[in-house]
Amino acid sequence: MHPTDDQAILQDRKIAYVVTDRNLTVIEVSGAASILQNWSESWLGHPLLELVPELMGSEQALAGILADQLPRLQIPLVNRDPQTDGRTTYLTLVDLPRRDATGQITGLIHLIQDVTEIGCLEQRLMQQRNELRLLQDELNRQNLQLAAANTELRRLDELKSAFVSIAAHELRTPLTSIVGYLEMLLDGDAGALNQKQTEYLGTVEASAARLLNIAHDLLDMTRIETGHLELVLETVDLLALANEVIAELSPQLDARTQPLDLHAPASLPCVLCDPLRVAQIMGNLINNASKYSPPGSPISLKLAVSDEPEFIQVSVADQGVGIPDLERAKIFEPFFRASTSALMNANGTGLGLSIARALVELHGGRIWVDSAPDTGTIFQFTLPLVHCPPPPAER
Repeated sequence: MHPTDDQAILQDRKIAYVVTDRNLTVIEVSGAASILQNWSESWLGHPLLELVPELMGSEQALAGILADQLPRLQIPLVNRDPQTDGRTTYLTLVDLPRRDATGQITGLIHLIQDVTEIGCLEQRLMQQRNELRLLQDELNRQNLQLAAANTELRRLDELKSAFVSIAAHELRTPLTSIVGYLEMLLDGDAGALNQKQTEYLGTVEASAARLLNIAHDLLDMTRIETGHLELVLETVDLLALANEVIAELSPQLDARTQPLDLHAPASLPCVLCDPLRVAQIMGNLINNASKYSPPGSPISLKLAVSDEPEFIQVSVADQGVGIPDLERAKIFEPFFRASTSALMNANGTGLGLSIARALVELHGGRIWVDSAPDTGTIFQFTLPLVHCPPPPAER
């Protein structure tokens, strides 16, 4: 290879080299001018360690190369002070043994390669890694704070549930007693009442019954939140259960002259459910339909086999004020009450529909609502069906 070819390769790869004798004194310098021009004009005759201070501390390694005990020494990414253009230069330094024609080591070949582009990339990569590590540390810190906050929230939620449960229990016992004595007074067990006394006691009884219902709702909500509400499943004639619920709510519906129509096929299959809880669901939906409908407005209760295989579908429809579009998605949330409640003067805690949804889902069904302002509301839910047991054989 022609010497000019060697120089072309060294220039292209940005490599310069220095040759020393065994005393590490420079005897030859050549290679890429872009590297050499940044240093002393003349290296010849100077000790290599004086010209390349990065080799200080590596004397033992250099001696090992001269003694043919080490093949090479490499120091990567040595950075030099910014040059006139403001850039920091990065160099890779490599020391190799220099041999004569007989193979004897006569000195060192010190290679210098400009790797500024790689060095800058390495620096940016290292900076990004450090930034990523800082972000990871911050994320870990925030996760710990979030975990601590979640633990505290769970503790407070448990305290809240325990308080609500205790308060509801403590309220329910005396309220049950109050309602019982009020019923006895209204029945005349303590003597005849005049019209005004009957009216006053009726108002007290209605208020006490409402408080008792609130206590029951709070207890149910606490059991649902803590996972302690259990169902007693049995095969139930849903049509018969619906008639029982209607009979129980008849006084309330009659007081508002709201007719309730029941639609169901005669051959309706039975359902697998907890009858007390399903009666609670239907009663809640019918009660809501009554409260949010004007006096004289009809209510419809429909039982039918669902389009969903192996399910019965229950629908409660009214022609009341409906639910505003923006509030429909929140209607099953605990303690949420639609803005129309004030319009209809409908009392309540906002727990009924939330409890109804939880009870339906515990049965393996689903509940949904279709409504629009001033067009009425239809609540629908499903329950798993079973085949009714055959009637007992006649003797």
